Amino acid sequence: MLDFGAVSIEWGTLIFQLVFFLLPIILVIVCILKVTNQSKARQHAIEALEKRVEALEQELRYKRP
Repeated sequence: MLDFGAVSIEWGTLIFQLVFFLLPIILVIVCILKVTNQSKARQHAIEALEKRVEALEQELRYKRP
């Protein structure tokens, strides 16, 4: 229990309040980080595919008589 003179806060209430108010903020931050990481991974995959397509196109150009 935290004692502030006339006001005292029970540990259970304090922990519940911290979890209740901080949990949504933490969830939003985690979701934002997850979305940015997924978009970076997708962008990397797209770049790799573009390089592969470019290499295949050049290979086709050289094979034509």
